[in-house]
Amino acid sequence: MASTVAFIGLGIMGGRMVKNVLKAGYHVRAHNRTAHKADEARALGATIVDSPKDAAMGADAVITMVSDPPALIAVLEGPGGVFAGCRPGALIIDMSTVDPATSQAMSAQATSRGLRYVEAPVTGGVAAAAQGTLTIMVGATAEDFGMAKALLETMGKKILHIGPAGHGSLMKLIVNLVGACIITSAIEGLALATKAGVDPQLVVEVLTERSPLIGRTAPKILSGDFSANFPLKLAHKDVQLALSAARSLGVPMFSLATVAQFQAAALAKGYGELDQTATMQVLEDLIGVKARAR
Repeated sequence: MASTVAFIGLGIMGGRMVKNVLKAGYHVRAHNRTAHKADEARALGATIVDSPKDAAMGADAVITMVSDPPALIAVLEGPGGVFAGCRPGALIIDMSTVDPATSQAMSAQATSRGLRYVEAPVTGGVAAAAQGTLTIMVGATAEDFGMAKALLETMGKKILHIGPAGHGSLMKLIVNLVGACIITSAIEGLALATKAGVDPQLVVEVLTERSPLIGRTAPKILSGDFSANFPLKLAHKDVQLALSAARSLGVPMFSLATVAQFQAAALAKGYGELDQTATMQVLEDLIGVKARAR
């Protein structure tokens, strides 16, 4: 078991995940680009440092949880990056949602430097991140997966070895593309029902039998609370990554392309920082009614 862990990225997910690493007894050296977001981790016993390199120095394992491929590359590469601070043989675990090509490129760089690399994106949302019950999808060699498993188990209840580097990221994109399509379909169903005079709360009750995801996300719509659990800008980023991965493999994504356009319309209205369900407001504006609980 690694005794010293560097944790890079203390946002909506990472800020909750690091608490479970600390609770498990690991010594944590943490860094976050926005300094004040590290205050809670500091209060729980983490040592807060000024750069990814400083966090990685002396660590047995480094966890990164950042927003997108450019952010991951920025924290790993360069004179102030994780690669520059890691000791030989250290384990890097990237838990961000990025594309398979980026994961494979970072894995190759790590290996060339004598480091171990595991991609381990997650699903389950903020509640599972807080409770340590995430599902974690790992792309790595069998040996590196074995080394990372105990640390991953502090944050997740289901740890799946999907395959080599790139396969974990692809699985995460598949999860998110299906989720985006379900949420969009539910939004359209709620709009149709509300316009016809059907109680949208009853619609949600029935649809939840089909998909628990609707049961978790639709209450935000019915309450008119679009504060971010999963920001629309990140949901759209994942959809675009999934479309790009599909194009590279020659797989058409008919439904997902429409979802991307719907999300883009909501982003154009300035909803990017709101929850992904805020796309509902685009449809509500078009039909002239709001789907709210009665």
